[in-house]
Parts: sequence; structure tokens; C-alpha cells
Amino acid sequence: MNAAKIDLHLHLDGSLYLPWAWKTAVKRGVVETECTFEEYYSRFHRRNFKTREEGMKRFDFPVDVMQTKEDLADAAYYLVQTLSIQQMFYAEIRFAPQQHTKCGLTQREAVLAVCDGLERAKQDFPDIDTGLLCCLMHKGENAHVNEKENFETVEVVRELLSDRVLGLDLAGYENTGDFLLYAPLFEKAHSYGIPYTIHAGEMGDGAHVMDALAMKANRIGHGINCIQNPEWLHAVVESQIPLELCPTSNTRYELGYAALPVRQLLDAGARITLNTDNMSFGRTSLAHEYDMMRSVGISQKELWQCAWNAADAAFCSEARKERLRERLREEQNKKTE
Repeated sequence: MNAAKIDLHLHLDGSLYLPWAWKTAVKRGVVETECTFEEYYSRFHRRNFKTREEGMKRFDFPVDVMQTKEDLADAAYYLVQTLSIQQMFYAEIRFAPQQHTKCGLTQREAVLAVCDGLERAKQDFPDIDTGLLCCLMHKGENAHVNEKENFETVEVVRELLSDRVLGLDLAGYENTGDFLLYAPLFEKAHSYGIPYTIHAGEMGDGAHVMDALAMKANRIGHGINCIQNPEWLHAVVESQIPLELCPTSNTRYELGYAALPVRQLLDAGARITLNTDNMSFGRTSLAHEYDMMRSVGISQKELWQCAWNAADAAFCSEARKERLRERLREEQNKKTE
């Protein structure tokens, strides 16, 4: 029985199929023509950053190979192919369209290009269902730095909201500026009926989780630092807001798997889901995330509950959720060999 079937927190730029990314990087001049795959792989997985903020900038490297419609579509296609090989049921893939306008694309064109790749993948890999989330970005000292671009993302999603484009996210380096300066963006999104998740309580102050709740987030990306204060944890449990935990991603700095507060969150009654975040950067898969949680004492029953939570928390239609639930029931009812 395999509960690792639904990933709600999966970044396109951090989950590239690296053989394709290397060839594309050479073709587009992102790296020198003599760059070998081994060299590209080493650059992609560089870890010797002095600060977390500097580490966040490593995303510029994969973003640079996705600046044309063709490359955005191919990146999405190959990611779905990978997920299909892993026998996943559903994934919400996210990317920031404003990051893909360096060569003349508009945000709208960037979103449509990724949608084209997902649609092509749907024809070839019908066993996995996917949706797209568009990220607003933290950039610079505060939310005003790229406010225009973020509002544009909201408007693009309003226009394209569908069975393919499902909602919004707020991503980037979390600890810059007043978190609540992003509130006008989410007030607009809320008025449009756009679902959204917010990265909060991942890198530092768990109080950002409270800010995300105040901004009426439908889910919270990561959220593990809500445990820094009993009142914050109580608010998360009381609201039953789904947390998108990404264990491998959150072990990169101070914490190992056993030190992650997954048991504390579960015992408190938090509604958690397990996700990969960045499959290529993290050299992980959803099955690996579930295996690691099993290795530190999370029970099979609890892991299944994480999968059911993910099905319920997905931003897709209720009809699609019910199909997911039916597939989970079938998987859960399989007899172990």
C-alpha cells in the first residue's frame, strides 16, 4: 500500500528533469557549450551558500532555462512524465510567471505555455491529474518592490482560472519586509474567488503563520514554525488550515528528519499534508518523503491520513477530488504482498 500519491506543494523550477535542463541550458547559452552534464548537475546542486537568502537565489539557475514558450511547456511535460513514472495520482505544480519574462514573454504567455505542457502531458500520461498554481513573489526589501508584477499575476489568474489554472501562492525569501504588506494582493484574490496558499513559517518567524491566517489563506506552505508559540499552534489546529509540509526541504539547515515537528503537529491535531517542494533540488520524491516520515515513527495510518488531507485540501473541483478519493480507497484497500 502506497499513500504517496498526492503532492500539493511542488515547484516547477526546483523539479526539472535535469538531462533536459542541461541540454536546454547549453542550447540557450545559459551555460557554456562545453559544460558537461556532470558539471551542470554539480552547479544545480550547489549547497555552499553563506546565507539562506543567497541560497534562495539558486532558483535563478533553473529559471533561466525556462524563458521561451517551448521550454516552459517542455519543463512542465517532463515533470508530469516523472510523476507518472512514480505512479502519482495528482499534483499541483506551481511557478512564478513574473520570473519568466526575461526574453519578452508576458506573464499570461508564460502561464499558457506551462498549461500547454500540462495538456500535452495529460494526453500521454492520463493516469495523473495536474493543476497549476501561480506564485506571487517576495522580492527585495518589502512587498512594494514588485507589487505591480504581483498584481499582474493576480489578474492573469483571474482571467485564466479554470480546471487547469487553480489558484495562487506567495513564494520567495519569506523574511523580507512586513508580511502583511501583501494583504491587498490577497484581498483582491479573495474578491475574485481565487483559492490561495501562502508560504509562511518556513524560514524564520512563526508569526507569519498568523499573518497568513489573517490574510485568509486556504492553505499554508510549510508552516512548521507555528510550534514556536503555543498560541500560534493552537490557531493552526483550531482553524484546521491544511499545512503543506515538505520534510526533505525543511531538513536542509538546522533540522534532521527526526527533529522536524511532525509528531508534535500530528499529536496537537494539525491538518498536515506531505509534499516534495523541489524534487530535483532536494533529490527526493513523494515516496521518499513518506518513507522518511515512516522511518521516524509516523504510522501507516497517519500517513494515509496525510494523503486524505491532501485530497480534501486540493484546489481542484469537488468532482475531481472525489475521483482522487476513490483512487485512494482503491490503493488503501490493496492487500500487502
